[in-house]
Amino acid sequence: MRAVSEVMSRLVPDGASTDAVALVDAFAVGEFYVRCSGIGPGELPLVLGAGAIGLSTVAALKARGVGPIVVSDYSEDRLGYAKRFGADVVVNPADRDPYEVWREVFRANNFQTTQVIFECVGANGLLQTIVDSCEFLARVYVAGGWYDAGTIDCTAASHKGVTIQFGGGPHPQDWYGTLDAVVDGRLDPSPSIGRTIGLDEVPEAIDQVRKGQGPPRVVVHPGAP
Repeated sequence: MRAVSEVMSRLVPDGASTDAVALVDAFAVGEFYVRCSGIGPGELPLVLGAGAIGLSTVAALKARGVGPIVVSDYSEDRLGYAKRFGADVVVNPADRDPYEVWREVFRANNFQTTQVIFECVGANGLLQTIVDSCEFLARVYVAGGWYDAGTIDCTAASHKGVTIQFGGGPHPQDWYGTLDAVVDGRLDPSPSIGRTIGLDEVPEAIDQVRKGQGPPRVVVHPGAP
């Protein structure tokens, strides 16, 4: 057993959904990146990826009154989840260029601000694609789980004046703020739960996650058959 520091622990009130509370960590990630971006109403975000982190980013943007929110993902199912969390415009890159869709929404709403991109995928080569496709002076927040050494053409990024932030959080205020939002009913992360499984099904679920398949979030009930 591992002891949990009392300083870092928080009491979950009776009546709070344990499944929803189990998702606090994932949703704190989106809260962190959106908070750090300083984005607010009047700016147009592009969220790349509608997995758990992408959905948490959409939820954090929606809570701040930011919109329209443009979300890109290759999975139609996950784009459906994104709509449930507040995405206004969804695009499958297999059908449309998400950057061109963002530009269309930008022009249609007469925005005058810089582009804000939330990278929530972590795929090799994606950062370079962002640098190649983004607008001048774009701000990019890298929330995706990176497990390999992706590369960036620094000269191309410099010519566009791109700002890129990697990692750094979430911080305690993001975790505890997200927990408070879940407990108070201001945030319901449960729509991201696509499956509830027992311990015997965990290896198969992990394999699906590694392949980028399955629902955004799977909750494990140890006592379930």
